[in-house]
Amino acid sequence: MKKLIAILTTLALILNITIISGTSASAAEPCAPCKDAEIVDLGDGYTVEYELTEVNPQVRASTKTVEKTATCKNVDGVVIAIIKLTGTFSYTGSSATCTKASSSYSMYQGWTYSNRSTTCSGNTAKTSARLSKDFYVDVNVTLTCSNTGVVS
Repeated sequence: MKKLIAILTTLALILNITIISGTSASAAEPCAPCKDAEIVDLGDGYTVEYELTEVNPQVRASTKTVEKTATCKNVDGVVIAIIKLTGTFSYTGSSATCTKASSSYSMYQGWTYSNRSTTCSGNTAKTSARLSKDFYVDVNVTLTCSNTGVVS
């Protein structure tokens, strides 16, 4: 009986160590990026789905880099463009400033873009363009940082 209790106790300890080390290993992996999604109707059945992703999030930082992806779809739900705006912001708690903005445009289904503009001003990063094929759709992607580092 004592041997059985000793074996069961040893087995329980081994399982416990495995569970703990498995939990510790996964806790040490980097966190998945924060994501928010929003869908906006452009009219005539065209939509843009916006997804916000923080790049390399850090708990205590006074700078933040965030990417906003705009996936533009036609009336059939087919992707016609993917626009990515990346903005880097510094913030202090009483102010926020856009320090860098960049954008990329990937076009599909014969769509093109024109009048592309990417700006970084105040606490805002912005890109805009006119997408066209048989007609046009104007798309704007904006990132704004609050004084406390909340980007929307």
